[in-house]
Amino acid sequence: MIGNNPHHALLAAQLPHWARRANPGQWGALQASQHAPWQLQDWFDNAAPDLREAVCASQNQLLHAQAALAKALKGLKQISEFAEPLLKGRLAEHGLDTPLLDTQLLRVEHDWHWLGLRHLYSHRRDSLLQAALQNFADDETFTPESAIALGSDIQVVAVEVPGTVPIGMQAPPAHFTLRSERYLVKRLPLAPQAFAALCRELDLGGAYQTHLDQQLARPETRALAVRTQQARLRLAADLAYLRHLLDGASRDEIQRLLQGHPVQCWQLALFSITLHEVMLIDAGAHGLVLHMPGHEPALHPCSDLAAVHATLATLLVEPAERQAFAAYIRQDEQAHFFDMLQQNLDAAGNTAFDRPWPRAAQADLRLTRQAITSEPFGYCHDQYLLRLKHEASLLAVPTAAADASARARRLEAWENLGWDALNAAAFFVPGVGTLMLAVTACQLLGEAVEGYEDWQAGDRQLALRHLEAIGLNLALLGGFVAAGQALPKLFDSPLMDSLQEVRSNDGRYRLWNQDLAPYRSDVQLPADVHANAQGQYLHEGRLFIRMDRHLYEQRFDDARQQWRIVHPQAAEAWQPPLEHNTQGAWRGEHEQPGDWALETSVRRLGEAYAAFTPEQVEQAGRICGIDSEQLRQVHVEGLPPPPLLLDTLQRLNAQAAVQALGDSAPPGLFQHLYEGNGAVAPAVQQLLDTYPRLTSTLARRMLMRLNAADTAAWQAHGKLPAWFGMQLQQLVSELPLVRALEGVVQPAFANDDSERLLFSALDALPGWPRDLSLQLRAASPQGPLLARVGSEHAGRQSRVIKSAEGYEADLGQRPAPAKRDRDLCRAVAQALPAHARQSLGTAADGNALREHLLGWVAEHRQTLPQRLWGPRAVRPRPTGGLRGGRPLTPLAPEPRQTGSVEGAYRRIYPNASDAEIQAWLGHDEDEPLADDLSSTTQRLRDLHQRLQDLRGDLQRWVQANPARAAQRQPAVRPLVNAWRRLSTLPFAATGRMYSLELSGLGLNDEDLASLALPDDFAHIEHLSLSQNSELSHLPASLAQRFPNLRRLMLSDCRFDRVPRLPQPWQLHWLDLDSNRITWDAIAQRTLDRYTRLVQLDLSDNPLISAPNLRNLAQLKTLFLTGCGLVELPQGLDQISEPFVLDLASNQFQHLPANFAVTRPVADALRLESEWLGAPVRAQIDAYNAAHQVDLLVSESDYLDFFDETGPDEAALWQRLPLPYRRDLRALLDMEPFQSQPQHARVEFWRRLAVLDADPALRQQGLMRPAQALFTLAL
Repeated sequence: MIGNNPHHALLAAQLPHWARRANPGQWGALQASQHAPWQLQDWFDNAAPDLREAVCASQNQLLHAQAALAKALKGLKQISEFAEPLLKGRLAEHGLDTPLLDTQLLRVEHDWHWLGLRHLYSHRRDSLLQAALQNFADDETFTPESAIALGSDIQVVAVEVPGTVPIGMQAPPAHFTLRSERYLVKRLPLAPQAFAALCRELDLGGAYQTHLDQQLARPETRALAVRTQQARLRLAADLAYLRHLLDGASRDEIQRLLQGHPVQCWQLALFSITLHEVMLIDAGAHGLVLHMPGHEPALHPCSDLAAVHATLATLLVEPAERQAFAAYIRQDEQAHFFDMLQQNLDAAGNTAFDRPWPRAAQADLRLTRQAITSEPFGYCHDQYLLRLKHEASLLAVPTAAADASARARRLEAWENLGWDALNAAAFFVPGVGTLMLAVTACQLLGEAVEGYEDWQAGDRQLALRHLEAIGLNLALLGGFVAAGQALPKLFDSPLMDSLQEVRSNDGRYRLWNQDLAPYRSDVQLPADVHANAQGQYLHEGRLFIRMDRHLYEQRFDDARQQWRIVHPQAAEAWQPPLEHNTQGAWRGEHEQPGDWALETSVRRLGEAYAAFTPEQVEQAGRICGIDSEQLRQVHVEGLPPPPLLLDTLQRLNAQAAVQALGDSAPPGLFQHLYEGNGAVAPAVQQLLDTYPRLTSTLARRMLMRLNAADTAAWQAHGKLPAWFGMQLQQLVSELPLVRALEGVVQPAFANDDSERLLFSALDALPGWPRDLSLQLRAASPQGPLLARVGSEHAGRQSRVIKSAEGYEADLGQRPAPAKRDRDLCRAVAQALPAHARQSLGTAADGNALREHLLGWVAEHRQTLPQRLWGPRAVRPRPTGGLRGGRPLTPLAPEPRQTGSVEGAYRRIYPNASDAEIQAWLGHDEDEPLADDLSSTTQRLRDLHQRLQDLRGDLQRWVQANPARAAQRQPAVRPLVNAWRRLSTLPFAATGRMYSLELSGLGLNDEDLASLALPDDFAHIEHLSLSQNSELSHLPASLAQRFPNLRRLMLSDCRFDRVPRLPQPWQLHWLDLDSNRITWDAIAQRTLDRYTRLVQLDLSDNPLISAPNLRNLAQLKTLFLTGCGLVELPQGLDQISEPFVLDLASNQFQHLPANFAVTRPVADALRLESEWLGAPVRAQIDAYNAAHQVDLLVSESDYLDFFDETGPDEAALWQRLPLPYRRDLRALLDMEPFQSQPQHARVEFWRRLAVLDADPALRQQGLMRPAQALFTLAL
């Protein structure tokens, strides 16, 4: 089969035996069982909403009842499906192993022709399956010509044989020809007589009777069947009431019957033939109600028995009604029934069956009724089982009932009707009555689809259409459907594209629509049940979580090492796996956070984030510099949420509450709402003392990330895990900028940092007039200067005045003050002259200025904390660019295809691009996967299994050493994320490299030695094991898992040797600073193998001897600071295009004789050290005099001075004394360079030019410290 539905293979594999042989009519019946025709009727659309809701609720109850019965009858087999394997197995025991349907019993009969005075031969051919099902009487015999053979090996030849008729005593006999047969057969070794004995012994019919009892007579199955029948009646009653076919009183009687109250019911018969499933219900004073399940409508109110007769007669004159009515009559009674019906109802007596009958005037259907004395629905089920067993005994005859004559009559009758007994046996159960047709459809859907009962009706019908198309095409291939019939083509649909293949609890694969709505729990948690640190609620021994404001029950799957959602009603239902970040952010493994809006991404971080408005979320995102893509990484990689996001949201929410109260807000309300009134815990206070910028709320929330052992170590010894220290440093560095932006977005929070940020931004805006200076002064126009942008010598001076009431623009109207409030942006915009506002593109209300500021912050966010808040705002060491460079901008997300294959692949590799998926599929012409012949589905299953194996292996690694579990467990998530290609770093201008980050986890040598990873990490190019202070060795077994490693980060460990890699020539970046390496010949030989190194960092190692760099031709960046070196490394002259060669803080005695390096190398060198002796300093000064290059300080240290400068500034610079130039570097870490670098740079060169132009002033200025340049009166 060829089709573009990615799930065709799965659907085909899940089709049961009978579905591969069903004909179009049977498929049509299954489809019809899932239709609710009333949904398309105007009378339903125009009914009252409550009545429509009642009908829909009853329809849903019926569907779930049918689905429950279908699951209970999962083991119920059709006759052919049941019999084939039993017969095939028994034949194999007798040495026969041929296809059952292609192997035939040729039964040859010879009858004596008395007139012709000879035997004439005739035959019957049946497949072995049909022959075995019809069984044999114990006295049956076979002629010698009978045989068992393959159908293709049986040839029947019609022949004419002579016959002789005696005429008289004296006359010669007459001769004539008679028709007979001759047989050419290639016999199989099993004789017909032996086959008959085998079939009687096997007794397929008797075994199937037992099978029906085992499946349908069980109490639990009977109860589910009763529930299904009740649901059918309930739906029928609601529909009849909605259509005004049933009055309220009659409906109440039916409701009483459904509730188990005694209500008289009868079973009907016509012409003494029982009507199965049809039931007459006593409606009391309102007459009778005729219930015909499966009919439309199913309920007919009747005043009395005569009205029941009239109703049936009216229905049965119509051909469609007669055809449907056959479902209520046993198969072997149908011919007699319809013969009697036509005699009594058809006025003409011979009208065609497919035409309406003219009703006979005195029609008498011989209607009788029999009271049902037991519980009606249970009685109906018992009668149904008896009927099912009876009709089964016609198709699969028990040995005890086998009779050759009866068999011949049955077969002749079926053949006269054109009825295929084998086809009926293959579709037996749903073909009997009306009950099991819809149940069988549910079984079929349940084989392929998970949770179909919660789907919309249209989706269920579409899924059945897919199964029908596949089933009929398989039937055509198998020869069960005649060629030439119009069959549906295989097709794809959005439904199929949206389905996910899952492995159910029974180990079989099914399709799931990724809808969690049916899994929502209706449990009401008590108010005193609170979530734990992971966002879980423990209630009555069960665990619950909330996702997107809905409650779900969960359990932990030990095999998968994952949490899973539990279905509230169906324990056997698929249990969707969950992902979480251990801090309350739960999501289904199938969910795609990349499709979420920012508000959703924030809300899904946990219950604490659910109460904020969309406006607050948007504001907090801008304040914290967090967007949907960053939160996608949090959700997908299971990272901790940015701590300042919730903090900012809570502050915005608290301030909104204060503002809502206006002047009536009590003092200290904001602080109470934000931090509460409780006492500060000792551990929190200890953290506040260490990091004063934190608030108690932030400190408390951060400490919740530590386990009990780490918290105890902090309180007892003031020791924090390395990873936690890095998070704190990052938080402390970001906090001033976030607080500053709070005051910009929400003026009530305006503070000194907000002022500093705004004035820095004004300095950077390209439209700022150079002849304008804006001042911020305290209290009055002449008050202390708090901030300035623009030169103090500018021709136009504007002012904003800050007071306890807020900010006001100085418009020259004092002593009457202008408008005052906390909105600094408004005050600044109003203070600017009109031409300045026009140049900056802002209005007097300040909103446009606020947007300019936020946009500027977003563009420069990485550098602002260091610039504006100095050394305390330590920026994390860049991991994406060279040291000293700016981190590269993250790549924008690409548009992505969303088909089912792409979705399945992205559930394993969430960040995969369309191109990567196409390459994996083998659609990349440059790299076709021709050697992978397995199906896409199987390959996806293999990938998923490898992921599960990895999770299991890692968990066993953690559990293998309980004493190290606390260190190993945090490594599991980054290892899994790395396998899934989630952790990446920006690389170059447009690319990424896959990384594995295991820094600061406290891992030791034994941890890594016992870590056995699969060969699925070849994509990893960046490995960081930094800040694992007990780590001194990189095992070869681990290093071999990363054959394409380009960066290896091992800072702050205990290495005393340079590690060896299997492919050292691949490495571009080796970071070994702050270890214990002493340089020797072994270290040099190892280094020589890293021939493609671009960056090498060996700082703060006791090297003593310097490495030889001659084999590192591609080296650009070198850090050898604090290594105790006394002489320069050899090979500096071989380096081309260096970026930084930092050899500071060493003990060099002298430069090498005839020291000569290229100008780029000299510019990149940094030899500055307090331990340099006088001889080497003299050599360095001499080199500077000869080449105008300062070997102590790298040219990169001065770059910020030279933006937008030219030759004049370069010449001025060279005229300054060398020590003075070196000391000027300190200005870059001071005001005004930090907050207003553009203005500072202009003023810097202006002041140097003034000094350069006046010798006396120059001499005076150079006598002052270089850091005082901006304080000179120039």
